[in-house]
Amino acid sequence: MRCCFDFKGVRSVQAGFVCLVLPVASCLSPLLFPSVANFELLFRVMEGGTPVEVAGEPVFFEQQVFDAIAGKVGSHASTLTAFDDGELLAAWYSYTGPHELDGSAIFTARRLAGSETWDTPILHIDRPEGDGNPVLYSEGDHVWLFAAVVPFGWSTARIEMQQSWDRGRTWSSATVVSGMLGANVRFPPVRTAAGQLLLPAYSDLTQQSLFFSSDDGLNWSLTSTVSTNSPHMSIQPSVVRLSNDRLLAATRNVEGGWLWVMASDDHGRSWSEPQDSGFPNPDSAAALSRLASGNLVLVFNDSMSERRPLSIALSGDEGLTWPHQRILVDGEASYSYPAVVQGPDGMIHILYSLDRLRIAHMAINESWIVGDSGGE
Repeated sequence: MRCCFDFKGVRSVQAGFVCLVLPVASCLSPLLFPSVANFELLFRVMEGGTPVEVAGEPVFFEQQVFDAIAGKVGSHASTLTAFDDGELLAAWYSYTGPHELDGSAIFTARRLAGSETWDTPILHIDRPEGDGNPVLYSEGDHVWLFAAVVPFGWSTARIEMQQSWDRGRTWSSATVVSGMLGANVRFPPVRTAAGQLLLPAYSDLTQQSLFFSSDDGLNWSLTSTVSTNSPHMSIQPSVVRLSNDRLLAATRNVEGGWLWVMASDDHGRSWSEPQDSGFPNPDSAAALSRLASGNLVLVFNDSMSERRPLSIALSGDEGLTWPHQRILVDGEASYSYPAVVQGPDGMIHILYSLDRLRIAHMAINESWIVGDSGGE
């Protein structure tokens, strides 16, 4: 038996490993290669900045996806996807409490093309086990919904998946993406230059980032894992593909303080050593997205300890500099777990948990981010 080892502070597992999740995680493999990539990642260089050119008047719109879910006291971990005509599909989980997994079930809601209101939420699935952290991803009318199935607390979670070929109106039966104990999801997959889907995930048991790949969108295999030294563990990666086909990931810092960032030049099989992104993180998820313009946006809590405010930053040079940053919402509440997607009209749609009571929706454009950001 060969155990996962620490390489420059990052424990890594590469494709081909057989991983057993035991009280102490161990690995069996006929071959063991470090999956830490040896290159320097330049991210959020503070000097200078690439100006972001935008057109059009600033637009900002906000609303609630719903007022309440009957019989539920809390709602959290929303996700959304946009279709070619501008229709939006959202999902989240709601629960009876007091714990966030008590009576948890996944709900969906739809905002039709041309509408400014969300349809009434519908129950998507309510297993005898806990349901949490749904993740939507679409290509055309084909939709994937990943979710955590949680028998006895987050550290016992597994990832399951359903597919739809009619924009989420009907769904396949659920299949297991990973039965690895503690496996969980937060952000959607990305299509790599190699043509595979790469699903960013994480383990609530071992507190590490996981990456699963699929050639057909149905069968998934563990491609790599990345861990950072305790107590600043790296989980909940959000991944984008850059113009040179490099993958860039931002990850939550379990201890809080700063947001981790790392990159891959081989479709997610190996990753650069996670480093301080220069953005704060209060032990909460942050969403990274690449826009049609090629610009990047990061939606994050601009605090080292509180899930407020919720802010957005814009980069015109693929993460090298972030000259524009603006607060989306601030106050006494908690504004957490953002999800972001761009519609065909260029509008940037953001969902987030508002005090875990309901799901809020914002729609903005790049002009709004640049318009009054005042730089960093």
